Amino acid sequence: MLALTLANLRMMSRNYHSTFWALFFPLLLVAVFGLFDVGSGPGAFSLAVVDQDNSPRSRQLVEQLAKVESLELEEQAYSLDTARRRVARGDLDYLLVIAPGFGAASQAGSAPLLTLAYDSAKGRQHEMVEALVRDHAGQSASPAGVAAPTLASQGLTVTKPSYFDVVLLGLVGFGTMTHSIISIAVRITANRNLSIYKRLLVTPLPVWKYFAAEISSHLMLAITQAAMILGVGVWVFGAHLPGNLLATLAVVALGSLVFLNIGFIISAWTNTPAAASGMGNAVALPMVFFGGAFFSTASLPWLLPQLAQALPLTPMLSAMNLVALQNAPLWQAWPQLAVLGAWVGTTSLVAIKVFRFS
Repeated sequence: MLALTLANLRMMSRNYHSTFWALFFPLLLVAVFGLFDVGSGPGAFSLAVVDQDNSPRSRQLVEQLAKVESLELEEQAYSLDTARRRVARGDLDYLLVIAPGFGAASQAGSAPLLTLAYDSAKGRQHEMVEALVRDHAGQSASPAGVAAPTLASQGLTVTKPSYFDVVLLGLVGFGTMTHSIISIAVRITANRNLSIYKRLLVTPLPVWKYFAAEISSHLMLAITQAAMILGVGVWVFGAHLPGNLLATLAVVALGSLVFLNIGFIISAWTNTPAAASGMGNAVALPMVFFGGAFFSTASLPWLLPQLAQALPLTPMLSAMNLVALQNAPLWQAWPQLAVLGAWVGTTSLVAIKVFRFS
């Protein structure tokens, strides 16, 4: 069976169209989402100020920062602990703490009178906000010659994943699902038209070994595809996935089994590779959007959010979010894995029932 699996992988690698759609097309989507996420950024950064000094000079600094177009100053007053938690959750971009003594002349070697807290995963983006705060803090010095205050930066670990982090896992689900469904459906339909399965029945090779090798080779390709997508997202576009990679790939393998079975089922009702590709797209593309690959399904109208939970892509993405983004152990995703397991069992029975050799 190992020899059959390796032979299938060699044949798939020689099919350049299949290789492109399986490996490089999802990477193009990663690049598109990554470039938009890195390059565009928000139009304004949210900033909260905790004024512990409450002096005329500190109030003047707050008024000046409120006039900066690139900053959205939150008017609601927060305690220091509450504001720091908001930054840590990703609900707030920046927090400026004005220490007591800001209104007086700062002495050399004294503790910083201004502290800017931010998401440490945003690289050097905070330097622009630092420059704005430092500039306006210097302007707030009194004519009597109050010295410019010192400013310290403090990077915080933010637990809320970015949009690109979530979309990256959606692209993994998208690539796994579309290729697993369409590739196996097209391949089986083409082989059936060439009477390969009729010839297989008269050979001493057990039929189950042939199909086990087919499934194994497609699973290996799905795992390779997922690893490439995650690698490019993390190393090229700075996605933050603190979870276990092996657990994430295990979820991908289980989900791929479901979609391969769906491909087997589709092949039973198609007579040409073109028809198999069309029907595969008709099944996969709606599932991408209703399964929550690119946006939350909670905003869908009527009963669609509940129906979306019944799709096999939804528990796959939920399980990947748990293990990859929330760093949860794989066993904590057992409800999603149980749903995927039920899908594997059900689709396997249907695929066996409807499959035809000619």
